[in-house]
Amino acid sequence: MRIAVTGGTGYLGAHTTRALLDDGHRIRLLVHPNESATEIVSLFGDAADRVEVRSGDIRDPEVVAALLDGCDAVLHAAGVVGTDNSREALMWEVNTAATATLLTRAALLGLDPIVHVASYSALFPSPDPVIGPDSPTAPGRSAYGRTKAAADRIARALQDAGAPVVITYPSSVVGPGLGGMRGVTATGWAPMVAAGAAPRLRGGMQMIDVRDVAAVHAAAMRPGRGPRRYMCGGELIGFNELVDILERASGHRIRRIPMAPSMFRGAGRVADLIGTVLPVSAGFSYEAAWLLTAATPTDDSRTLSELGLTWRPVRDALTASVTP
Repeated sequence: MRIAVTGGTGYLGAHTTRALLDDGHRIRLLVHPNESATEIVSLFGDAADRVEVRSGDIRDPEVVAALLDGCDAVLHAAGVVGTDNSREALMWEVNTAATATLLTRAALLGLDPIVHVASYSALFPSPDPVIGPDSPTAPGRSAYGRTKAAADRIARALQDAGAPVVITYPSSVVGPGLGGMRGVTATGWAPMVAAGAAPRLRGGMQMIDVRDVAAVHAAAMRPGRGPRRYMCGGELIGFNELVDILERASGHRIRRIPMAPSMFRGAGRVADLIGTVLPVSAGFSYEAAWLLTAATPTDDSRTLSELGLTWRPVRDALTASVTP
């Protein structure tokens, strides 16, 4: 198929684009005017001749219309990712408004499937003890969570209307990046590794290998199967074990500082306040602290059974994310 791809220049999107190319598809890739198209396309090696680049801002409805025109399907992975509130206005413009424009236009044009990359944050916190693809959309505790939740409601409404929208819910995505890219999760670990200190606390994080999420998107790119939802949670890793892995992979000793979950969440609130006036790590905020101290496991069984997939060991992906 000819597939329109947004967000294909990012950490997860680049892996997804390569997986789609590996399946023989042709890609029409939206690239922001400030990005180097040549540098991005070079990541796809011999398959680069099946990539058509369109330059433009996804917030422009005319750009979206031109991107989708003549395509069979779409993979929408564009988004402003972060757990702080410093870019809230931009998040509403990209994560919600542009998503609404793209998904509805794709449905009107009859594209099939319309794959929308949502987020675990759109479903967290959940009233369910285990988060699955049919768990209710959450209100959101941060700008990112609120904007992704709003987009999830739009995508689900289109599903209810019969549009062939496929929603995926990745948790924290880790693993090697193409061309040296790093995901926001790995970026959030950098201050701990650099400082040689980390809290010791009860909690954990749902994590999945970036290549596994790309495989989900490639496997979901089949027309005629109607609306579907797939959880991409991976595995829940305890926070203290996570720090152990970071210590071994980086080769740097990380001192552990005992901290109550409530104190850690309080530090996240302080980081949010500081972040309104000064740049802080995108990986630490009240939402990030809440995710770590109240992580909820996921049910990925539908994803694995319907798509015929198995997950890679997430601990290996963690190591690959930080190995010098």
